[in-house]
Amino acid sequence: MPQSQRNNLKENESKRGNSFGKDNFVSVLTASFGDGHNTAAQNIVTALNNLKIPNSGAIDLLNTIHPSTMQCLTKGYRIITTRCPSVWEKLYRIADNISFGEDSFDLMPTVTRGTAAYLQKTKPKTVISTYPLYGNLIERIFGSQPLPFKLITMVTDSKSINRAWLNKTSGHFLVLDQISADFFLENGIPKERIHITGFPVSPIFENYRTHRIERKPPSPLRILYTPAAKTKHVKETLKALHRIKNNSTCNISLTIVLGRHAQRLRGTVNAETDNETEIIEWTNNMPELLNKHHLVIGKAGGASVQEALASSCPMIIDSMIPGQEEGNAELIANSGAGLIATNPRNLDTIIRNILKENGSKWLSMRKAAEKNGHRKTAHKVAKIATL
Repeated sequence: MPQSQRNNLKENESKRGNSFGKDNFVSVLTASFGDGHNTAAQNIVTALNNLKIPNSGAIDLLNTIHPSTMQCLTKGYRIITTRCPSVWEKLYRIADNISFGEDSFDLMPTVTRGTAAYLQKTKPKTVISTYPLYGNLIERIFGSQPLPFKLITMVTDSKSINRAWLNKTSGHFLVLDQISADFFLENGIPKERIHITGFPVSPIFENYRTHRIERKPPSPLRILYTPAAKTKHVKETLKALHRIKNNSTCNISLTIVLGRHAQRLRGTVNAETDNETEIIEWTNNMPELLNKHHLVIGKAGGASVQEALASSCPMIIDSMIPGQEEGNAELIANSGAGLIATNPRNLDTIIRNILKENGSKWLSMRKAAEKNGHRKTAHKVAKIATL
């Protein structure tokens, strides 16, 4: 987890005691396995705060209970998903066939006891989980009996949803789209407990007005690149972007956000970019960056895809984690708001095709992103929590 997010979680945890015992106290639980879970949780907390609803802040309860173990597991997750995606795909498929709830063997009794103790201490009116394990832990603790709180599971991926998200509690499931809702219907979840909300993007997106649809690509065309793939893949992508910048008749500017990959990719990016390229190691202001750019290139993370749509910024998916992110890539491609292009050697040709004929393809992608983007989703989730 990036240090800034870790600090935010610690700050939230230190403050949450002030809300304990309040009638409408909402607990928001997340985990460090995947940025989408944390992003969703942080955005929901922001919306709850905007609505003045007492809440816990975003809590990585797994890390609180077992910090050293979870830090090792999180580091392992990052390494496997980046360097050995085929291994992760096999693990993901295995998890899709394992039962984690009341009827299964408890592989993490300390975590189960710690979760029970947390719920007993805080007595929340509502629990919002953005990570699948918590629903299964709550099922193990309470079984099939009525829950003493309202449980909401915010599912952060589209279409390719792992069965680990399922649980046998009386809780509610918030999903991104109808395809995701159909998954839960097919697995026996009653329709009245499934809510299509979209991904809870930052409420900051609500501050940006709807784009006026251009008649041609702007000049300069601002490209935002958020590299997350293997180093060799990133190097080839940067070479392709350099070619398109030098050879295109369109004026192109490039911004690169390294994020949690800064340490790994800093040297490669510095070596493969020119002085005109803006390099940002870490930012907490993706809404503004996305709204200032006209094309984003990056991984098919649940948050990344939904933020691109919320800012009406067409997206090129250059990499994805097998299994869990394939549905996100299909979502943006099928909507017409983006493309999947995992071979970096073809990237300059793809961008040229997007911009040819006075940018007709880019314009259609822009319109599709505007049509399919949702900005008020975090507040929608926050309001459901208090119904």
